[in-house]
Amino acid sequence: MNTDYPLWIEIDSRSLHNNFNRILQHLSIPNASRIIGVVKADAYGHGIESVLLLQKWGMNRFGVATVQEGEALRQLGIKGTIYLLGGFINQEIPGIFKNHLTPALSSRDEWNQLKSAVQLNQQELEFHLKIDSGMYRMGFLPGELDESFIKQISHHPYLRLKGVMTHFASSENDPAYTHQQFEIFQKFLQNKSLSEQIPIQNLEKHCCNSAGFLFFPHYHLDMVRVGIALFGVSPIQDPSPVRSLGLSPVMRVKSRVKLLKNLPSGCCIGYGGTCITQRPTRLAVIPIGYAQGLLRRLSNRMEVLIKGRRAKCLGVISMDQMMVDVTSLPDVKRGDLVTILGSDGPDEIRAEEMAAWAETIPHEILCSFIRIKNRIVV
Repeated sequence: MNTDYPLWIEIDSRSLHNNFNRILQHLSIPNASRIIGVVKADAYGHGIESVLLLQKWGMNRFGVATVQEGEALRQLGIKGTIYLLGGFINQEIPGIFKNHLTPALSSRDEWNQLKSAVQLNQQELEFHLKIDSGMYRMGFLPGELDESFIKQISHHPYLRLKGVMTHFASSENDPAYTHQQFEIFQKFLQNKSLSEQIPIQNLEKHCCNSAGFLFFPHYHLDMVRVGIALFGVSPIQDPSPVRSLGLSPVMRVKSRVKLLKNLPSGCCIGYGGTCITQRPTRLAVIPIGYAQGLLRRLSNRMEVLIKGRRAKCLGVISMDQMMVDVTSLPDVKRGDLVTILGSDGPDEIRAEEMAAWAETIPHEILCSFIRIKNRIVV
């Protein structure tokens, strides 16, 4: 990474290591094999470097959304179990076998396609069964799994049923619905047809995403799937759930002041003139825009840190530039450090706060910064 560039991401390895250890300690049995580190979307924008560090520290289970993501991890040296959580199309099946991925099975069509493929090469493959307990996205509805089908998937000579999972739809804000989903999942696990075919205790059972992990510790079961919390960010706009566990943000987004200008009152700033100066204003131009992941709806809402103090965005965020008000910061000069995300002195701009400005979730904020390629682990 070259900090001569005007825009870069820093990945705080100490925070990531601390988060991994804190999550371990929060489990009833602190064992790294009970954590599936969900690292889809380029590890929520944190990059493959983060995944390699986690493997170095003992994480041996990872979750991805696509075959392509799983293949990328294998090519860069990830050795543990990689769970394919987002399903697959028929053309991707060779990649599942080639990269030794563990798919979460969601339909009979997926089963039939895997079965046809495995009959050709006779290569063993482990898989998990995904139960749709109320997300209504991926997974079998419990009523779709009759006794004959359960028998079939439990005793195939090459396809090995290794686990059963479900996914919470609203564990960050709806405890009642989460309880309902958990009860549906438990009812399936207690299904006589399933228990007669395979010992339930031998299956890896998991249902908690980051919100489930944080808010429902009694639902941790055999494993938890931790994504955004692993990177020290809350799944909601309030950071207190991760702070209470001692988790801290891993990503910092930095830039530099590119240009300064003094404007009189009455100037229309940016495209569409959405901001008109009400007084003489000192303006700083920062080289980051929506092409680099700064959501356009942050226009006239967000703030950045310069010299430890806040400066508000003025006008519409452009493709690769934004403007901020530095009238109260007279000592700011061209080339000065700008913190888009992260801390500077006692103040901090977090993904949760940025999500509140943009009326979205912290996940989208982090993933939007995937577009910034200049990244360093510190």
